[in-house]
Amino acid sequence: MSNSSILFNDDMTLDLVKNIIKNSYSPVVLLEGRRKVKPGDGPLLTNFARKMAQTFSSVTFRTGNASGSDTYFAKGVAEVDPKRLQYVVPTPGMGLRNRIEGASVLSYDDISKVEDDEINYLSASANENRRDLFEYAKEKPKGKAAAQAKYLLRDTLKVTGSEDAGFSKPVLGFFYVDPAKPLDGGTGHTIKVCQALDVPVITQLAFIDYDL
Repeated sequence: MSNSSILFNDDMTLDLVKNIIKNSYSPVVLLEGRRKVKPGDGPLLTNFARKMAQTFSSVTFRTGNASGSDTYFAKGVAEVDPKRLQYVVPTPGMGLRNRIEGASVLSYDDISKVEDDEINYLSASANENRRDLFEYAKEKPKGKAAAQAKYLLRDTLKVTGSEDAGFSKPVLGFFYVDPAKPLDGGTGHTIKVCQALDVPVITQLAFIDYDL
């Protein structure tokens, strides 16, 4: 890979990524993170996603279509090929105006009852401190807790994928996190699910060559 120092801070991370992708059939890679992006970081995320898409032509990239990191990452992939971009959203209308034309979309509302049950179980197991939220959401499916839980269930779906929809499990994930609290919020939940399913996680501390 040329100009690897622009992408990664060390050769070990670069070699790990290359080996995982090389040994995977039709690999999917997560690109996502927190909504709040530090001034100046947005273009770096877009540049990183663009270079990843240019370098690894076999990869499809998946994100959540939230404002912030997701938007910057998606822009970079789309500049190479929007058809290699996947959105996973909680409801069909979420972020509709912000979606890039040509990308594939999977809504949580579209998955089967079997997959829904599995994702609920995994979400609670991977994130014990939110277990009450998922249980309460089941009891009151139209309440505020249910709406909050659905975003986290969508985050889990990004990692599990959906066999019915043809969205495969990712082989690794790149996350833009708050270095002081990397496991906070929906991004932290997604990382915990990745860890539970043995999906390698790499944060911007490793994949963008700049000082946080």
